Amino acid sequence: MPSRLRGRGPIALCAALVLLAPSPALASAGPADAAPSTPAAPPPAATTSTVTLITGEKVTATRTTDGGLSPQVRDEEGRLTDFTSSREGEDTYVYPHGALPYVAAGLLDKQLFNITELLADGYDDAHRDQLPLIVTYTGAAARSRAAAAPEGVNQVRTLGSIQGAALNVDRSGEFWSSITGGANMAARSAGGRLALGDGIAKVWLDGKVEAALADSTAQIGAPEVWKSGNTGEGVDVAVLDTGVDAGHPDLAGQVAATESFVPGETVKDVFGHGTHVASTIAGTGAASDGKERGVAPGVRLHVGKVLGDDNSGQESWIISGMEWAVRDQKAKVVNMSLGADPTDGTDPMSVALNQLSAETGALFVVAAGNSGPRPSTVGTPG
Repeated sequence: MPSRLRGRGPIALCAALVLLAPSPALASAGPADAAPSTPAAPPPAATTSTVTLITGEKVTATRTTDGGLSPQVRDEEGRLTDFTSSREGEDTYVYPHGALPYVAAGLLDKQLFNITELLADGYDDAHRDQLPLIVTYTGAAARSRAAAAPEGVNQVRTLGSIQGAALNVDRSGEFWSSITGGANMAARSAGGRLALGDGIAKVWLDGKVEAALADSTAQIGAPEVWKSGNTGEGVDVAVLDTGVDAGHPDLAGQVAATESFVPGETVKDVFGHGTHVASTIAGTGAASDGKERGVAPGVRLHVGKVLGDDNSGQESWIISGMEWAVRDQKAKVVNMSLGADPTDGTDPMSVALNQLSAETGALFVVAAGNSGPRPSTVGTPG
């Protein structure tokens, strides 16, 4: 609904509470009987954040008492503008009316308008001056190599497995105007259907992904397998995680190659999760006299750092790591103890996993179920 309508409910509720309050003239207690008054605690201050959407419109979101968000939307000139808001579970979505047809046509990822997610990922105006995106290109644009980033957009990396790229877009709304408006708008309609410009097939949010802990080796019967002589010797296994502590005694001589896909960070594992996973897979147990031995201590590890020192990363980092693991390193198994929110399987990470699996035959092992026995615990790209 437009923001001016959304404010009426709380106002009406306040009016009802005033009418139900007893009038001072009808109070029966006299001054001598009245209990001493105590000052009421001040209400908690409302938390307000601002997120500039891909369209250039600014959403001011105020946290409500039930944990939701009450949004207000202004255009580039600062004027209040109409929008549609919905709530799915704990997430609040805000769609400017100009963006709705593109979302409905499947040209825009609806997570671009998930205000709850954007704030949780630190993609609000206070924490980041650019919005990270993943775009996929049409077949024609990819074949002609005309899929260059529009002016004013920083192309971070090419994502060949999904025929796309990772972009950083500023908050001005120029990117939105470039792909939806201008003199060439008529050319951006295919057979009467809505389409995006600049050869772009779809725009996705390059969302945050977090690590998920694995179970211990004892629960899967690894010692029984070792007795048969199978330790995974000669097999290349990639670990896409928070990096690795190459100096750990359990990993001495186990790591064949490393690469960081996190901008500005080396492959060094500051968080610790990647080292834990690498050791669970191929640790020799040297630091514990063989007690804490990994599942397959005979394999060769290829470690890609796709999650930063804060234990989170962007989907494009993950996709780049997946491509490196199976195309460059020829890994037969790729471990990804990570994941993002569940999807219908058409998101970029899931598409990349399917494409790379079909292309190389590699087995991707992805975390699932770490959040409990609910369907939503199987996230992307699992």
